[in-house]
Amino acid sequence: MEAAVSVESLCNLLVRSRLLPPSNIRTMHQRWKTEAKDSSANVQVFGKWLIANKYITDYQWSLLLRGKVDNFFLHDYKILDRLGQGRFAGIYECVHSSGQRVAIKVLPPSKVKDAEVFGRFQREARLAVKFKHPNIVRTFQWGQTGGLHYIVMEYLDGDTLEEILQRRKLLAPAESARLVHQALLGLQHIHEQGMVHRDMKPANLMLVPSVSKGKPDTTSDKTLKILDIGLGRALFDEGTMGTPADNDLTGTGAMLGTPEYLAPEQARNAHTADIRADIYSLGCTLYHCLTGRPPFTENNPVLMMVKHATEAPRPLRDLNPNVPDGLQPILNSMLAKDPAQRYPTPDRAAQALQVFLQAGQDSAPQVPEPQMQAYLKWLEANPGEAAFGVGVPGVVAVPATPISGIPMPVAPAIPAPQRAAAPAAVLQPTPVPIAEANPFGDVELVAVGPAQKAAPPAPVPPPAPAPAPAATPRLGKREMIMLGFGLGLGLGAVVLVVLLGWLMVRWVLK
Repeated sequence: MEAAVSVESLCNLLVRSRLLPPSNIRTMHQRWKTEAKDSSANVQVFGKWLIANKYITDYQWSLLLRGKVDNFFLHDYKILDRLGQGRFAGIYECVHSSGQRVAIKVLPPSKVKDAEVFGRFQREARLAVKFKHPNIVRTFQWGQTGGLHYIVMEYLDGDTLEEILQRRKLLAPAESARLVHQALLGLQHIHEQGMVHRDMKPANLMLVPSVSKGKPDTTSDKTLKILDIGLGRALFDEGTMGTPADNDLTGTGAMLGTPEYLAPEQARNAHTADIRADIYSLGCTLYHCLTGRPPFTENNPVLMMVKHATEAPRPLRDLNPNVPDGLQPILNSMLAKDPAQRYPTPDRAAQALQVFLQAGQDSAPQVPEPQMQAYLKWLEANPGEAAFGVGVPGVVAVPATPISGIPMPVAPAIPAPQRAAAPAAVLQPTPVPIAEANPFGDVELVAVGPAQKAAPPAPVPPPAPAPAPAATPRLGKREMIMLGFGLGLGLGAVVLVVLLGWLMVRWVLK
């Protein structure tokens, strides 16, 4: 694929991409020549100037340099940046035509062929749209177009509680109580929807907005948002009790959660744990905020789970004498080994913490910003698009560019009768050949270089998941931990220690 080699060629690509109106590109080019003077032909300087003046983003510039023009939009959303990649889906920062920024999780067509992965993606979307609470990341839409299934979520510009604790080590008691209080309010909403989260920890709690440069690193003006509902399990789904098959959609392996914040009963059987396991995890999070460390810090996750089940953590004031005495009994209830001894619901724990909130810290209703109001109005007017299987014809695909070295597939090109005529080139030099709309097809596991081309995309199966083919049994997370633990130890004395630890675990978790 030939790359754009001149400023004029790049301007022609901008026209074809529809990132900017042609009239704006003409004005922009004249401004560039005036300001750049002797450097007006320097492509790299031109790109930096475009990004600095917010005509395009760095991500969009990287695609234009590769001659790509057809992959900047997904329905009414303009793609601004790639935020990363999870195990199964890519995440993109986008802006809606109303001006509202969102994050879009995209499931590539090859993953749709995996009945288990596709079922989990559908289920996550179906459940996530039910959550409408200021302390939970909002999911606005879910749907599919051109073989790409996507979830449109609230875009959050902030810091996770884990990042803040890494910077500050511990938080003041009032800060800690306020943040965990907000998390409990969000968790109560999850509970009311018949869900448990199963991975409550500082990394899944984000504080927005992010800390501005030059301002104090405080959480007093931040709103906490619960992230990653994907591990959650529905206690009931659309009026019916959850089935074992439904539970299997939540993940591979027997252990779900993070050992530092894992309730004892969740370590024994994650699929039977209820909302009180999440209360325990938030108790561990509160302990971390107040003392600068989780309740237990063993390097061996098996021994850590044993301590969660059998030992009490050190008292708060042993590690932080500034903690008020009244916080200890609240934490003791949240961290009770027996779920029956904990607060029965998150709102009961939140009520207990409320006495430690400073005046005016109660969460007040937030008025949506104007662009959010416009976006929510648009969503109300387009209810039919928030469902899997409802495709929108003539939608430009998600970019086929690598996320951490893994190219994302793109949808087929827009059929000719539906494609609007491309505007005439604004500048006269011969335009660079434009890349085909689907250069990588459905390749995800190899990076495709400039001189390579993947096979044509395989047909996308219908949205309804087919029964998964028989697969070789896979080890779950717990089994992988135990296997790695055993293989890593070769000396006879250490093997004996491992054996004793294993017997202890069997006895405790029996």
